[in-house]
Amino acid sequence: MPFLSLNGITVPIVEGRRRQVSIGVDSRSFSGVYRLGRRATRQEWEFKTGPLSSVEALAFRGLIAGDGHALAFDGDTFTSRGLAPSTAFGSLFQGARFGGGFELPLGVSCSWAMQLGPRWTTLHHLFDATGGGWLQVINRSDGARWIQGAAAASAGGLSVSSGSLSLTGALNLRRFDDVVGLPFMAPDSWVPEVAAWHSARAWSALPYLSAGGAYSVGETKVLGEVRDGEFVEFIHQGARVIGERLEFTLREV
Repeated sequence: MPFLSLNGITVPIVEGRRRQVSIGVDSRSFSGVYRLGRRATRQEWEFKTGPLSSVEALAFRGLIAGDGHALAFDGDTFTSRGLAPSTAFGSLFQGARFGGGFELPLGVSCSWAMQLGPRWTTLHHLFDATGGGWLQVINRSDGARWIQGAAAASAGGLSVSSGSLSLTGALNLRRFDDVVGLPFMAPDSWVPEVAAWHSARAWSALPYLSAGGAYSVGETKVLGEVRDGEFVEFIHQGARVIGERLEFTLREV
């Protein structure tokens, strides 16, 4: 078990500390008696990563901050950040991979203006009517694609153009679920963990993340914030490079 993982992705931690935050104000009465005003407590964790390449640092910055949009299709077609589709086609249905799903007629597309930028990663589930099962698909801005964690040629009915994410209904491939758009390019090393985690459960409702690992008992719903980056020189894949060590905070929701 890794010390810390966010949505199933291992974060290389070298230092960390925990802080308990009290909700409510403790005080003393006029007579000096201590009055407990605490109503609840929440945890915060501060971490520092090991050296990361520039590509890894950019990806972890986006991951920790909860950047991107997630579409669960559980009752509506709004993203987790409240973004509506720019084209109102398709219909919702129940009994998808994780609850509600989204179905498109053959050859019809639906788009969301997620402003993903030039470097992006997408995740989604696609129902293969021929095979009778759901497939987990990963697409990346450099053209790399994976289905069920294995390299593939098909984009699974998903495309990105000018930052907008689109789904298109194709023959036997018209049902979608748990679509995620991330405005950063996930490194190859993340693919096995992302595919395994997303195949077993829905992605978190961004910007919220699911934090797990040996740092705590069980999983915790958190919001992340990257504070500082320290530039360091180190050996990466046999070459001397300049990278970063990130300092960030996770706050229990």
